[in-house]
Amino acid sequence: MSWKTYLWVAMLWTIYLILHSALASGTVKEKARNSLGLGSRGYRLFYSVVSSVGILYIFYEMLILPSQILFSPPGWMKYTSMVMASWGVIILVVSFRHLSGLAFLGLKSEEKTGLVTEGLHGYMRHPIYTGTILILVGMFLYHPTDLILVSDLIIFIYLPFGIMWEEQKLIEEFGNSYLEYKKQVPSLIPRPFWKR
Repeated sequence: MSWKTYLWVAMLWTIYLILHSALASGTVKEKARNSLGLGSRGYRLFYSVVSSVGILYIFYEMLILPSQILFSPPGWMKYTSMVMASWGVIILVVSFRHLSGLAFLGLKSEEKTGLVTEGLHGYMRHPIYTGTILILVGMFLYHPTDLILVSDLIIFIYLPFGIMWEEQKLIEEFGNSYLEYKKQVPSLIPRPFWKR
């Protein structure tokens, strides 16, 4: 496999993730809303469309690019990977329900709410990232190709920065309430049998 292919996939993910974070930042959001004449709901819909088109394009590129199987996963690993990915999807769905998924996607008006600490957010601060990690690891274990490995590595490198930028926004919005919540609730891995 050519290193140029790896570089291309890594570059696509890097551009996508940087754009994803930039469009979510308060400064960019405000400037874009003013220049595009969008309200909160309109911008959220715009953000969701851009994110969806971007991720679909990357998946398309990965489908048409040649890839190499790194190893043949045994049966138990395939079953484990399916369980991991399934739990990841469940966590994402439950998390979006608590965050009002339709409002998050811009398909209905966003209601002003306080800091969400109920449901899965009572066990971990970033369940969406946790679900994403489970899906990514599950995908690689089920179909361990070089391109999926490159993709996972880029996303895992990004995650600490993504969490840091997201928490900066939450601290600006909720202040001491979020700082106290941050002290009590772990970021990604819930403590067994423990809830805030």
